Amino acid sequence: MPPEEEKPSWIRLIAKPLLERRPSLYPIEEWDSLIDVRIGKLQVSALSGNDQDKEPYALALKAGLYLLNESLDNSHEISQDITNDTGSYWHGLMHRMEGDYSNAKHWLQDVGNHPIHTVLMTEVRAYLEKQPTLNDLDHEAMKAKLDVLLTSPEWNSSVFTDVIELQVTLLQNPEIDTWLTHIQYLEIKLLLAYCYRQCYGGELLELAEPAN
Repeated sequence: MPPEEEKPSWIRLIAKPLLERRPSLYPIEEWDSLIDVRIGKLQVSALSGNDQDKEPYALALKAGLYLLNESLDNSHEISQDITNDTGSYWHGLMHRMEGDYSNAKHWLQDVGNHPIHTVLMTEVRAYLEKQPTLNDLDHEAMKAKLDVLLTSPEWNSSVFTDVIELQVTLLQNPEIDTWLTHIQYLEIKLLLAYCYRQCYGGELLELAEPAN
């Protein structure tokens, strides 16, 4: 791991505090206004190293940082203009977090099988299987949806969107909220790390760890 002084300053000032918390399933306003300003000042040319092929991922990186900060409008302003599957992914996640679930499904379906999905499915399955009360849920629709999510051979964005909609609009169960918020965090974290790799070739999650 590189020493602290070799890390880009935005990792310490922006990424690290954002990765230490989990954004809400249905945020109302940005979490930290100062971090929002700092994200806005990030230059795409600097993130991409002036490489035009990397520019879409630099934009996606900014869109993801905004989303982690629960700044939905700013994230949307960027992601709606990114034409690759990663841009569509951030676009869909933004609509899901704003509660526009049908629109979220449209954009997430457009993504198809994203490179992060294999790892995401593995991590989600491992996490849900550790929840001792999962099989004791008394809401049949939620239990059925979670079973599908758990047993699907690949990540099912549509079902996860249904699960979040059911939780936010109807159940509002604190324990389920904890589960889904954690899964959403895994998804955002992996997608953000993917964008970072496309720009820098390294591992954002390692760089965001405190120096020893």
